[in-house]
Amino acid sequence: MPADLPGMLNSMLATSPATPGTEAPKEDHSIRAFLFGDSHADSHHFLEKAWERAPKEIACAAAASALVSPLVSIIDKCLVQEISGTSQFMKAIGQQTKQMIVQPKRFFGGLSFSLTFAVYFGTYAVANLSELAMDMNKVKDDESRKTIKVAASGVANIGLLLWRDSIFARVYSNTSPRPTPMRTLGLFAVRDMSTMYATFYLAPRAAEYLEKEHGVESNTAELSMALTIPAAIQILTAPLHIHALDFYSNNGPSSIHALDFYSRPASANVTSADRWSLIKKDFRTVSFARSFRILPAFGIGSFSNNKFRELFIRQDDENLLLTRRITNMLEPGTGATMTA
Repeated sequence: MPADLPGMLNSMLATSPATPGTEAPKEDHSIRAFLFGDSHADSHHFLEKAWERAPKEIACAAAASALVSPLVSIIDKCLVQEISGTSQFMKAIGQQTKQMIVQPKRFFGGLSFSLTFAVYFGTYAVANLSELAMDMNKVKDDESRKTIKVAASGVANIGLLLWRDSIFARVYSNTSPRPTPMRTLGLFAVRDMSTMYATFYLAPRAAEYLEKEHGVESNTAELSMALTIPAAIQILTAPLHIHALDFYSNNGPSSIHALDFYSRPASANVTSADRWSLIKKDFRTVSFARSFRILPAFGIGSFSNNKFRELFIRQDDENLLLTRRITNMLEPGTGATMTA
């Protein structure tokens, strides 16, 4: 008997093929539906041509935005009213919620919902179409896909939020409408860039750390960090949000006079101590509310967007399509045969 027989057997077992009739278990990617920052090439396997798929990508983005925009629009409008002093946050939340239920036509036709719908429709649509473009150009490298998706959806999201929040400041604050100061716009931009960085870079790295260093299951690590890290970053950016709106409300004349507005603050008695006092007063409310809104914006919205795409865009597993699911439900025998 050869002296190295145990080593030979171990080598053979290590390199031997799988038992006939068995397959290596597929990696579960279902959790990626919740992740707005997901850009992996193997998350979806869509088969439709670009001209067929593009309208469906846009429609899915619109449907997802319609689901998340009511809650997000209520929170964001009420935060502006809280910071500017026009209404207390919880009182405003109650009023807006009541209007949504009792006067749905007024609520869903109102400025707050319409602008918020535009923001998330644009964000999800650009994200979907960027994935379509990458699929059509056969971009398979995950890092390249992430860079493209971050650039596209980041520009869309940040630009649309700057546009919407500047309108919110003009309409819902306690001051007469005026041009939005560059400081306010700059603070809004830093706030939103921080959220996008947390979503696409910090959350995946934190998930990887938990998986490698603490043995946390991959799906659990990815989902928990995808929701926790962007929410936590709102604690750091809450002072920026408060000061941006405070600076708009308490800087400039009570009526628009361009030269006076850009040359001096109208509220000359507003000191740095006053501004810090407002930040401290509203910090808990703003940080909690903005952290909470991450769940619909980047959790429910991302999940519904990806699920709508799965239901309506043809892919290699056609049993995921809504039409096939309905058929399988109505004809159990056929469904059993097809899914066997």
